[in-house]
Amino acid sequence: MKQLILLICFMGLFVVSAQEKPLDNATERVEFKLNPNPVYDGVVYIESNLNGPKTVRIYDLFGKTVLEKRIDSEKLHLGSLVPGVYMLQLSQKGQLATKKLVVR
Repeated sequence: MKQLILLICFMGLFVVSAQEKPLDNATERVEFKLNPNPVYDGVVYIESNLNGPKTVRIYDLFGKTVLEKRIDSEKLHLGSLVPGVYMLQLSQKGQLATKKLVVR
């Protein structure tokens, strides 16, 4: 009985590890910083570890897209957003990353 349980656990571990997709070393993951956060003056700077244009999507806490913009620099104007908590999703070179954004 113990051998059967051990065999089942081993098979489960093998199936889980076989489903994991290894990261391609040629593709870097996008990582970014938001400065300042919280935002007071309507401008946030997005510093990314990858070069090139960025697509920024900002969602409210209900999941509704409130701003979508493609930028070539680090500066993003948020003048149209009312104070609150948002989720900022950055898309760059096929990679996605998300962070919380606070606008005051």
